[in-house]
Amino acid sequence: MSRITADQIQKSGGAVFSLPVASGANNQYIQTDGQGNLSFNQPFMSDPAVPYLISPEGFGNIGSTISHTDRQNIYSTGEWTSGGPWTTWTAYQSHTDNNAIQFMAMALGDGFTTSGTSQYMQGADAENELPRRVQFTNGNRLGFSRDTTKWDNVQDYAGHSMRVMPLRNTTSSPVTVNLYAYTSQYWSSGYEGCQLFYFTPNTSTYSTVTGVTGTSIATSTSNARQVNLTGSATIPANTTILVCLLSTDWYTTTYRYKDTNFFYNLNTTCTTANGVICDMRMLSALARGKFTGLSYAGAFSGLFATIWTSCATIYGDR
Repeated sequence: MSRITADQIQKSGGAVFSLPVASGANNQYIQTDGQGNLSFNQPFMSDPAVPYLISPEGFGNIGSTISHTDRQNIYSTGEWTSGGPWTTWTAYQSHTDNNAIQFMAMALGDGFTTSGTSQYMQGADAENELPRRVQFTNGNRLGFSRDTTKWDNVQDYAGHSMRVMPLRNTTSSPVTVNLYAYTSQYWSSGYEGCQLFYFTPNTSTYSTVTGVTGTSIATSTSNARQVNLTGSATIPANTTILVCLLSTDWYTTTYRYKDTNFFYNLNTTCTTANGVICDMRMLSALARGKFTGLSYAGAFSGLFATIWTSCATIYGDR
């Protein structure tokens, strides 16, 4: 005859469950792992207006945020081409200082940072465009290849689409994943191009991140309606990285542009074998979080830590 201990619970005639060691956070719920172990977990957020916050995690559910910006005829003179540490943005080098901060400021929907410049790069200013929209996979692809109309009709310094996909390694060992993407690009003034890259935190736990490293996977600097970018990313154990895809609008003809920005073969990127999933907590934070400290002052490494620490504050640490 079995006996339960002080750290277990059992209904008469039912299964024996092991209780958590410590209390969970406010509003968390008890969850079983199917093997008699109970633990505290974050609740799924229910919002009829934005049903993706938070979506269940798993190998059949991959999403990203997407923002778009028109580069020309919107900004103050010199914002893109003059000298100085925080006024020139080289798009195809967005994994480096100082370009990373300007990329992320626009990808998060508003290029105006907290301090450091009187000029700003507004995100999501294209016609009928919204910032930080969330898109999910259809089959094994995530994104779009679309025709757009722009009344400013500028060929040089064309607009950009900026996609951020959070991937999490759920295993206790580093995992290298293959990434596949297509982008459009227009190359005229030496600052455009396209890029596939990612950002890695210096610790695995959201709340303890103090620094972030940027890594380029693939770039291209030419004129093309569609460019194939492929490569690999290494994700440390139990860690979430941000995989980013930057495209430049390709000028087709008067007022017409092609905007291609999508991942494909995601069934080979996130698998049950490698334990890599889309981090839905981070995706939800990227879609609606209030990130502070992304100013044009200093290297991006320490500033980007706020993305992970804010996620911990909003949706719980892990």
